[in-house]
Amino acid sequence: MRFETTRLIVRPLQQSDLADVYQSRKNPDTSKYIGDPATIEDAKLRIEEATLPWQGVDHQKMMLAIRCKTTHQFIGELLFKFTQKQCHIGEIGYRMSPQHLGKGYAFEAASAFISNLFDQFELNKVIAVCAIGNVASWRLMEKLGMRREAELRDNMYLQGCYQNSFMYSILKRELQ
Repeated sequence: MRFETTRLIVRPLQQSDLADVYQSRKNPDTSKYIGDPATIEDAKLRIEEATLPWQGVDHQKMMLAIRCKTTHQFIGELLFKFTQKQCHIGEIGYRMSPQHLGKGYAFEAASAFISNLFDQFELNKVIAVCAIGNVASWRLMEKLGMRREAELRDNMYLQGCYQNSFMYSILKRELQ
């Protein structure tokens, strides 16, 4: 999947993104609600997985790079996977590079992403999950028009312990 917004180009992750992905993922601040900071080997594995042909089967990840249209600077990543393809349900995720937080890029990219997913894959529902402590993430979900469906107990293992998470969703009929 490829698309553009006013300020962004979104395209599949590729080998040339390795240094940027590593730089973003090794940061403890942007990793604390997702998992351990990445090593260069982790980043290489991420790129390898991203460059495999996407078959659109349950739980296979589609990984996309977000880049600035004017500077081509790496801004972050988007992820999609079908969680229940037969029921037309998929999950999104996002990660922004620390220097690009607070500039509206996550909303711009995720909003366009959700619209494209509904159009291209005939989804009925898109979900997103985040640690309860990740206030910026769940606020973004709410700004995207997603509604909190659940609090999942001990759903994530982060920083050496189990943590609860929120699950949000948006239905196709709710998309504005």
